[in-house]
Amino acid sequence: MSLNKEQKEKYYHTTFLKEIKEEGQEKLLSSKVIVIGAGGLASSALTYLASMGIGNITIVDDDKVSLNNLPRQILYTYQDIGEYKVEVAKRRLEMLNPDVKVSIYKEKLTSQNASRIIKGHDIVLDCTDNFETKFLIDDTCHTLNIPFVIAGVSDYQGQVSTCLPHKSKSFKSLFSTLPINIEQKYKDEDQGVYPPVIGLISDIAISEVVKYLLGFKDLLIDKMLIANLKTNDFKIIKFPQ
Repeated sequence: MSLNKEQKEKYYHTTFLKEIKEEGQEKLLSSKVIVIGAGGLASSALTYLASMGIGNITIVDDDKVSLNNLPRQILYTYQDIGEYKVEVAKRRLEMLNPDVKVSIYKEKLTSQNASRIIKGHDIVLDCTDNFETKFLIDDTCHTLNIPFVIAGVSDYQGQVSTCLPHKSKSFKSLFSTLPINIEQKYKDEDQGVYPPVIGLISDIAISEVVKYLLGFKDLLIDKMLIANLKTNDFKIIKFPQ
């Protein structure tokens, strides 16, 4: 699929990058990305994925917009309160970029539906806030052999990691080496979250998604980037062998 005149103008600043060019943009327009969750991380990530011209985006979430979502979930407004997030997101993203086809699942990802929903996509972006779902994504993607990017935030910090099933360590394997209370620490319903860290982590996560789709080699595979905006500390830890 070649870019038309309007698309060449729209994506000019992306295609000007020598590593991407028009061929890379064409690849993005034909890509299929599924985002699990439609909250803070997804709200920011979906906006950029659509703006960049990811041609097929699937969103999975069963939650509705509430008032306390608004400070950190920038895709939604007061007028959206009470509506399903996936319905609002679909409407807004398709207005943002008509090149993008958005599919939605107004349901929670479970062990019963995960394979059915995830199969057929090029890569998964996890934007959930609980480890039960993150581990389910890990298991499902390994079964289907689909790459995935895991993102999470809590208080002032967040983390991103990329997994290529059967080529890198599983996400779950990391946690045998971390403190046992790690799951509790990274649940944003149990403590506050600093909104700017959501934008930062979601941008890093979508960069991983896009770089994978374009065939970039320098990804967060077998390692995790951790950022703390309270201390301005950024580090990358390697998974133990």
